Amino acid sequence: MPKNIGRYQILDRLAVGGMAELFKATLTGDHGFEKLVAIKKILPHLATDKSFVEMFIDEARITAQLDHRHIVQVFELGNDADTPYIAMQFVDGLDVLALLRECARAQIRLPAELCALIARDVLDALDYAHNAVGNDGRALGIIHRDISPGNVLLSWRGDVKLTDFGIARAAERRHKTEAGTLKGKYGYMSPEQVSGSEIDTRSDLFSVGILLAEMVMARRLFTSTNDLDILLMVRDARLDRLHKYASEFPIELRVLTVRALQRRPEDRWQSAAQFRDALDEWIRRTSGVQSRDLAALIGQVINSPTADLETQSGAVVTVPADEGSALSGPLTRMSIARAEAEAAAARAAYIAGEAIPDGEIGGERSSGTITVGEDDLLAEQVDVPSGPREVGDLRETPLLRVVYRLAKTKGTGMLALEGRAGVLKEAYLVDGQPQFVNSNVESERLGNFLIGQGALTPQSLQRALSVMHHFGGRLADTLVGLDILDPLEAYRMLAKQVAAKLMEAFSWPKGRYTWTPRHPNPWKARSLHLDAFRVIGAGAAQLAEATIEEWLAANTKTFVVAEPTPDGELAQFGLGDALLRVYSLLDGRTRLGELAGKVRSPEARLNLLRLTYLLVQTESARLS
Repeated sequence: MPKNIGRYQILDRLAVGGMAELFKATLTGDHGFEKLVAIKKILPHLATDKSFVEMFIDEARITAQLDHRHIVQVFELGNDADTPYIAMQFVDGLDVLALLRECARAQIRLPAELCALIARDVLDALDYAHNAVGNDGRALGIIHRDISPGNVLLSWRGDVKLTDFGIARAAERRHKTEAGTLKGKYGYMSPEQVSGSEIDTRSDLFSVGILLAEMVMARRLFTSTNDLDILLMVRDARLDRLHKYASEFPIELRVLTVRALQRRPEDRWQSAAQFRDALDEWIRRTSGVQSRDLAALIGQVINSPTADLETQSGAVVTVPADEGSALSGPLTRMSIARAEAEAAAARAAYIAGEAIPDGEIGGERSSGTITVGEDDLLAEQVDVPSGPREVGDLRETPLLRVVYRLAKTKGTGMLALEGRAGVLKEAYLVDGQPQFVNSNVESERLGNFLIGQGALTPQSLQRALSVMHHFGGRLADTLVGLDILDPLEAYRMLAKQVAAKLMEAFSWPKGRYTWTPRHPNPWKARSLHLDAFRVIGAGAAQLAEATIEEWLAANTKTFVVAEPTPDGELAQFGLGDALLRVYSLLDGRTRLGELAGKVRSPEARLNLLRLTYLLVQTESARLS
C-alpha cells in the first residue's frame, strides 16, 4: 500500500475493483488543517489504456461539476507517477449491498419505508444530474448507467450518496467505444442497455426500480446461474420474482416500483423527479421516515449479533433452493456447484488445448434434418395445431411485406420459407416478434457467423465445441463459460445472428412461404424478443442491389404516392430522419425512375430506392 498519492497521506485501502483502487486518505495543511478524503486511482496495468484513462478523466470532469447533497463530491483530478487519481468526498459508512448483507447476518429486515427513502434520495440525485448544466450553461446530458446497491453509499448519520459515474457519458462525449460492464452488474441494466439500443435518462429509472425491489425483497430481482439468462430476464423485464414475493411489498409501493420496471421506456416514469415525488408522497402518507430513522436502523443492524440459524433442537435450518439467489450468503444448490466444477474442468481443458475435435468446424452434419440452431440440437417433436395455413409466392408478395403484416397483426406461429437450391428457413413469431430463426445455410450457423463477424477464431470454436457438453450443449453458454465472449457481447451476437438469418431472405427474388398460425417453437433456443419493425428497417437498408434494380426495372414508369401515416409510424423502423426525408419526396407526381435520377452518387441512389421500397412494402406509400 502506498504511503502517499499526490499530496494525500494514505491511511487505508478500502477496496480494489477490476479497474481501480479506493483508498482512505487525509490532506493536511497549515495550522493543524486536516481533511479526510477518498482517493480513487486507476490500477497500474490500465494506466496505459488510453480509452480507459479518457473515461476515468471524463468521470472526474463531469462529476466535479455536480454539487448536490446526494452525490459524492469530487475535489481534484491529479496524477501520481503518471497514473490518474480522483480525490473525492469520504463517506464514513457503508453501501446498500453491505447493509443488506448485514441485515441478513442479523436476520433484520430493512423496512420498506426506509427502502423507499433511499430510492427517493437516489432519484433526487439523478434529477439533479440528468438536468445539470456545465459552466458554459449548456446541458451536460448525463446518464449514470451504473445504478446498483454497491454505488449507493450510506453514512452512519443516514445520508444517502450516489457515487461512481465511471461509465456515465455526457452528450458531448462522442467516443464510440462503450465502457465495459463489470461481471455481476448485468442484473442492474435496463432492457435498452442489454439490447444495445439508444438510451436516455429513463434507463436509470429502470435501474432504480431494481434497486428498490431488491432492498424490499432482500433478494436479487434478476438472477440465474447463467449470465446470458440474466441478460434475457432484464431484456424482457421479467418480474416473476417480484410477484412471487409480492406479500413483502406494501401494495402502493409495489405499484410505483412496477411502473419503473416496464420494458418500454415510454411506459415507465418519465423523469427522476416524477418517480421521486411519487415515493415522497407515499413516505409522507405512511410513515414520514427521515434520515435519522435510517441512521438508527444502520446502527441497530451493525451492532446486532449474528442471528442463530439453528432450531432449538439443534438441527440446522436448510435454505430453500430459491433462497440461493438472495442478496446475502453463498449459493447452496449442489447443482450450481456441480455446474461450476464442470465449467472449471472445461475451461482448464480449453486452456490446455486438450480434446480438440477433428473434422470441419461446426461438427458433423446430419443428413435430411435441419439441425442449425443456437445450440445446434435437434428440434423436439411438437403437436402442430390443425387449421388454415397461408401459402404464398415471394415473387408476388415479397417477404418484407409478409413479415410487416405479421408484425402489425401480432401473429403467433411459424413462417416457413423455401428458397432456391434447397434453402430452408423457419421463423417463429410470438405476437408478431421474431423469437428464433432456424436455417439450413451452413454459413448461418452460430459458430460460423461469429467467425464471419470477427468475434471468434476457428481454433477457439473447435476447442469450445469439444467441451460444449459441459454447458448443456449450448454453444453460446460455452463461449461465455470459457471467457471467450463477454455475456453482453454473446447476447447481442445471438440477436444479430437471428435477425441476419431473417433479413437475408428479404432479398430472395423468388421462393415460397407458408404461415402456420399457433405453431410452437420446437427448438431449444432462448427467446431473444427481437423488435420486428427494427428488423424490417435494418433488412430494408441491406437489401441486395440486384433485388432493388429488378424492382426498379419493373416499376420505373409508375408514380410513387405517399399514404397518410400516423405519427411515429415511420420512426419504429429505427432509420432516423432518412426515411422521413424520402417519405416527403413522394408527392404523387414523380415516377419511380425520375425519383431515382434525383441523386447523383450510385450509393445514394441505391439507398433512396431501398427506403422507397420499404415505404411501399409497409403500405406507407403505393405505386400508381
